[in-house]
Amino acid sequence: MTKFALNVERVKRSAEPETLPIADQLIAELKERLPVDACCFAVARDAPGIVICHQGRALGLQFREGRLSAVQVDCFNRLRSAGMRIEMARNLNEALGLVAEMGVVLKPPVNSVFAARDLFREETRRR
Repeated sequence: MTKFALNVERVKRSAEPETLPIADQLIAELKERLPVDACCFAVARDAPGIVICHQGRALGLQFREGRLSAVQVDCFNRLRSAGMRIEMARNLNEALGLVAEMGVVLKPPVNSVFAARDLFREETRRR
């Protein structure tokens, strides 16, 4: 027998997703849609802005906001020579496409209550 508990709370949103910087929008989207065997986090300074760890691989994603500094270029070259794949994106949709191209299968976006219910059923279904 499978037992579970569900707690639903109403909270105020602090900021609309459209007002957040594009990197924060992508992090929020990835945290909802990444598979169980993957995680993502934001990195500061010279490394790629977002790093995704998936099945033992490190994948980097950087938003193109002008030219890269010489230190960033050097850091990216070192990371690439160590085996990390780094891609550059211009917008959110391109970034999500690049994540899928890197081999990370994203969950479908949850847009309604019924989609959330179906996703929950699919995730908890016994195999």
